[in-house]
Amino acid sequence: MLSATSFVGIASAANVIVNSDFDNDSGSALGTNGGTVDISGWGSMHLYKHSYNGTQGPKLSEVGDQNYGINDDIVLGDDALTDTYKGLGNASQTVNLTTALDGATLTALANGTVEFAFSSWMAGWSGDNNTVATRLRFFDTTDGTGTALATYTLDRGVTTNQVTTADFLVNGSTGTAESDPDYWALYEIQAIVPTTAQSVIVDFVAGTGHAGGGSNDWYVDQVVVDIAAVPEPSSTALLGLGAVGFLLRRRR
Repeated sequence: MLSATSFVGIASAANVIVNSDFDNDSGSALGTNGGTVDISGWGSMHLYKHSYNGTQGPKLSEVGDQNYGINDDIVLGDDALTDTYKGLGNASQTVNLTTALDGATLTALANGTVEFAFSSWMAGWSGDNNTVATRLRFFDTTDGTGTALATYTLDRGVTTNQVTTADFLVNGSTGTAESDPDYWALYEIQAIVPTTAQSVIVDFVAGTGHAGGGSNDWYVDQVVVDIAAVPEPSSTALLGLGAVGFLLRRRR
């Protein structure tokens, strides 16, 4: 493992992000060098339609069928001919949590017992120092306006919150791309959702070491925001704890 961070399952988690892999494009067809199109959930952005791009190391598709995040149906490594690697520019997505989550989860959220897992694969174009970060912000309005309640950033320019890289998954111990932002890497943060949160915005900003200038050669895939109530201890576990307490009392 490249990081102590690991994915811990949450029962009945819901990925609130629409079109996490950006593959549902509409409008003008993409040519070999991509183009600007409307993407479901994200609005207008420039995409590169290549089976591979300027990132170093192995293709993201070469990692095989790897399940990440909390939702088991978030599968990385699809090698579909329609797959697009993403030059994202200023794309963003706003999600109204009051409609994206069910009533029970919203009640738990108000009680401070709802957790989220925010994850993203990121890479940069080889050698131009354009580094990306994927940002998540919670708001107490349904449309993402006002001051953010909390902000979480997955920064490809550092290894904080990094889980693994495509190079590591493909090459094992010989994968040495942990700190190189031009390789595909997976990042993840888990925390409690603010109790007054009613919406989230996910967007893309310059990461640590970003050189600026020209176009932003930023590549992102599989952005996931899984949200679910924290599971309560099972009755079996509670009985087990009770038995331990009973034994401790007897030993005294």
